[in-house]
Amino acid sequence: MLDRFRSLIIGLSLIVIIGLLALYFVVQIGGGEDVFGGREGSLPPVDFATLEYEPEDTGYLICAPGACGVATADSISPSFPVDAGQLRQIFADFADSNPTIQTFRFDLVENQFDFTERLPGNTFPAVVTVKIQSVDAYSSTITLYSRQPVGSSSKADHSDRVGRWLRVLLTATGAPQA
Repeated sequence: MLDRFRSLIIGLSLIVIIGLLALYFVVQIGGGEDVFGGREGSLPPVDFATLEYEPEDTGYLICAPGACGVATADSISPSFPVDAGQLRQIFADFADSNPTIQTFRFDLVENQFDFTERLPGNTFPAVVTVKIQSVDAYSSTITLYSRQPVGSSSKADHSDRVGRWLRVLLTATGAPQA
């Protein structure tokens, strides 16, 4: 009886191991997206014209005048004394030089970019969406939305993040800090 039970356990263990190895190889060759999701994730791009946001939400939103159609922004975006192309380059340099920030989506046509930032001690990253708008040939502004789609966060976390990002940008562009 004990030999039969031992043989059954060994057989089931082999079947489980073979199944796990098969699943591993399917995922490694790129066929596991239906099971585990893709590497890019499924976070849709933010449309600031139709974004529904209230100041009571846990994210933080700053908008350029007229950029957010129905959303009520937490604050108004500052103006930067550089053109939109230079501001885009400053954002790219900032993201590339910061080890906690990774570029998630880079849309040059819409001048809109998504970054993920995972600070030490945080399990899930925050997502920061930035849209750069040209004011005139010599100045530009941004619409910036910080949120955490997965996990818990507070409005203060996002406010601190946006403030930190703005201080870096204002310093890099030579704009006066508020």
